[in-house]
Amino acid sequence: MASLSSIPWGYLEPINNIYPRGILTKSSYIIGRHPNECDIILDSKELRQHEYFIHLSSKHFIIESIDNGRSIFFRDISRNGCYIDGELIHHTKVLLQNSEHIISLALKENRAYRFIHLSGLFGVSNLDERYLKGNLLGSGSFANVYKAISHVTHTHRAIKIINKDQCEKQIGPGFSKYLYREVSIHGSVDHPCILRRFDVYHEKSDLFVEMEYAAGGSLLDRIHKTYIMDEDECKFIFYQIGCALAYLHRLKIVHRDIKPANVLLMSNERETVAKLSDFGVAKYVYASSRYLNTTIAGTQQFMAPEVQFQTGHSTNADFEFVLGYKVTILNKQNFLSGWSGKEKID
Repeated sequence: MASLSSIPWGYLEPINNIYPRGILTKSSYIIGRHPNECDIILDSKELRQHEYFIHLSSKHFIIESIDNGRSIFFRDISRNGCYIDGELIHHTKVLLQNSEHIISLALKENRAYRFIHLSGLFGVSNLDERYLKGNLLGSGSFANVYKAISHVTHTHRAIKIINKDQCEKQIGPGFSKYLYREVSIHGSVDHPCILRRFDVYHEKSDLFVEMEYAAGGSLLDRIHKTYIMDEDECKFIFYQIGCALAYLHRLKIVHRDIKPANVLLMSNERETVAKLSDFGVAKYVYASSRYLNTTIAGTQQFMAPEVQFQTGHSTNADFEFVLGYKVTILNKQNFLSGWSGKEKID
């Protein structure tokens, strides 16, 4: 029997939403159609109606963790094989060496899962042993962000403390998959206009995310200042956020919560580096229009119409209100009143 650990070593994120997701904590998992012998069962009403279903085996593949997650092995046990990053694996055991891999089942085009290696992502730590915690920078429904000094690097950091109990109350028992997706996506990106995520630690009730500290606060803070932002200042900030979004979209990542509070400024100077933050509802998206995201995600007053009305959205949702933000700043309107969409944009 596979042993169980409280710390996940891997995450199977469905590329195609007909497949079930999986947070991997046991030492090994069998994935396939068999209802009694598989740990993750590939059988549902939606999946049965799909053309790919008949190609899936009762036991399709095994994925296992060795040496506390330091090594991950994938073994195909199906009749039709699997593809790892486009390479056929048939009745073969291979070592998964990268932090992420695309898994296709039976057919190369049947991209079922993105496997994310989580081992080493979550270390166990006592907050006070690693950081000198300072003032509160911001708070949300289940997380607070504090300014801190790292005892290890002796540099300023922002520490996001996520309360797991509050997460479960608001999101439900499946809250873990959202936390893992947030920290894994944020940790996988590297761009000068995206706030850096460093280490992630957890205690029994809290998750700590160590991030870059932005001394200039948020764009929302700057909008509320007494001086009026001029056009050049506004253009420079939005140029940087546009660069960050272009980078994310090339990686097939949609942020889904673009708003002034999530744009952080690295200094109080008028000409400063702006960085996109908060990947709480970010998600990978794919080209097929058959599987556009239809879930509501983000802050309602800043949602694109296709998100709010659940008509299906992709990376286009991130750019929907960027022009509206710019018009609002230049006209010195309060962002908290929202943008009706009726204003004319030249």
